[in-house]
Amino acid sequence: MPAQDRKLLRVNLSDGSMKVESIDSDLINKYIGGKGLAAHYAYKEIRGGVDPLSPENKLFIFNGILTGIYPGFTRYVVASKSPATGIWCDAYSGGRFGQELARTGFMGIIIEGKAPTPSMIRIDGESMTIEGSGILDGKNAYERCATLKPLSAMVIGPAGRKMVKFACIMNDMDGPGRAGVIGRGGLGAVMGSKNLDAVAIRGRLRDRDLIRQEVSKDVSATYLKAIKYLRDYVVKGIDLGGNLPAVEMSAGAKVLPVNNFMAGVVEGWERLAVPEIRRNTIKHHTCPLCPLACGVHVKADGEEVDRIEYETVALNGFNCGHTDLRKVVRICRLCNELGLDTMSAGVVASFAMECTEKGIYDFGVRFGDYEGHLRLIKKIAEREGVGDLLAEGSKRASETVKAPELALQVKGLEFPGYDPRGVVGMGLAYATADRGADHLRAWTITAELKDPFTMRGKAELTKYLQDRNAALWTLICCDNIPANTTGNPEEWVDLCLEMLKTVGIEVDKAGFMRTGERIYNLTRLFSVREGISRKDDCLPAKMHDGRPDTKWKIERGDFERLLDAYYELRGWGKDGIPTADKLKELGIP
Repeated sequence: MPAQDRKLLRVNLSDGSMKVESIDSDLINKYIGGKGLAAHYAYKEIRGGVDPLSPENKLFIFNGILTGIYPGFTRYVVASKSPATGIWCDAYSGGRFGQELARTGFMGIIIEGKAPTPSMIRIDGESMTIEGSGILDGKNAYERCATLKPLSAMVIGPAGRKMVKFACIMNDMDGPGRAGVIGRGGLGAVMGSKNLDAVAIRGRLRDRDLIRQEVSKDVSATYLKAIKYLRDYVVKGIDLGGNLPAVEMSAGAKVLPVNNFMAGVVEGWERLAVPEIRRNTIKHHTCPLCPLACGVHVKADGEEVDRIEYETVALNGFNCGHTDLRKVVRICRLCNELGLDTMSAGVVASFAMECTEKGIYDFGVRFGDYEGHLRLIKKIAEREGVGDLLAEGSKRASETVKAPELALQVKGLEFPGYDPRGVVGMGLAYATADRGADHLRAWTITAELKDPFTMRGKAELTKYLQDRNAALWTLICCDNIPANTTGNPEEWVDLCLEMLKTVGIEVDKAGFMRTGERIYNLTRLFSVREGISRKDDCLPAKMHDGRPDTKWKIERGDFERLLDAYYELRGWGKDGIPTADKLKELGIP
């Protein structure tokens, strides 16, 4: 097995201890790595009912078993109990950090407790320390990453220190390669609650140390196959990068989020589409080993940001009344500096705008108010004035101002940038995603566009994609590959199985899918322990009302029948809880 496969580092910030532990081979065979191992340890070690911002919560940082060996496998995962939702959360990021983690010789780091003062973890070659983070005081996320160079660092910004419920974790923000963001679920707030400002690492191993020399020829041959697939099919599919072609797709399908999801297309949407963004793109960034260069670096009328993606454009642009690229670039850059999830930040802002315009509560900002939008973001990050309420997320804020129907969220996690009233499979995907409203667990939209309103086949599609992606994310595979390929994504899955074989894991397609299903059920159990059931697998009331521009809506009865079909496929009871028979079948104790 590769050098990093068997060990993890456990860091206790409360007592300052650092301990190396072996990972049992049975766990590797059962969960492989990444999401799977994070789910196993989280379910085992975080007791139900723990406050996500207490020292008893833990952070699980893992890479995959193929990390640093093959192209498309440089990402890492951070998992924990989310302060935004109170349930399971896993989020992924590219950049250098995952590869450097592999080079340390560890497959994962488990962080527990709380440091007595602001601190950072530094792993540099053979040296491992917990030390004060005073050198990071007063710095934004970009400046923190720059301060810690040449180490690769995952850091929080000011919003993380203030424990904003949708604070994110950033890595490699200042460098020539692709930056990364652990965006969803408020995991930056978990770091902040532990007085942990950064984890900075530089590995001691060389890339060739990550594989057994006796299989190096097999690895080389499989590596070339992977590169060929990526160049033949994925480079073309990614196009400009950042999933930005989804602007045209969503506008054509009338599922753009416009003014807090009150419409699905808006005049002037082309000003935030690929041709305009391409005209303002000054460079592309890529992760180590990867030929895709999907990081889009934009400079528009003096405003510049090193990475911009569809979700950021859609949710902070159209959704907040902006169709000016310069404004969206500035909003994105500001969120990055402060360490805010751009997706949740956009939906929280649009919620505030609709509340203000409807006279429900005056948050001091309206749709299209660019300067007011910037001020609101800063207030949220600093928890100042109305920003303190909005820093709790749209669910809690909407309950406080008695306007829950205006909060576009599931289980406390804000919507992605697709209106499910025009692609109903995305509605089921949002409702049943294991971390709250999410599009990546099952990005059904491309398969749905030919028949977007029918319920037929949507339960099967959603379950399949959730299981397949859970398996891929235990490797950890970049989600851009299966989502953007112009070829057959199943060929990529088959290639992944070949890659696994070269590192000593023999599994067929059915077994691989079963691994994904096992993981998805385990993360569901984590959340069931926190009280999640059918009552929570629901959509906001707005989704069941006719949209003003098209009158599209999802009928409640149709959605409940779709949920029944999904539960039956999963082997869950009508209450949405995995049955004892299903858990036994999957080998979950």
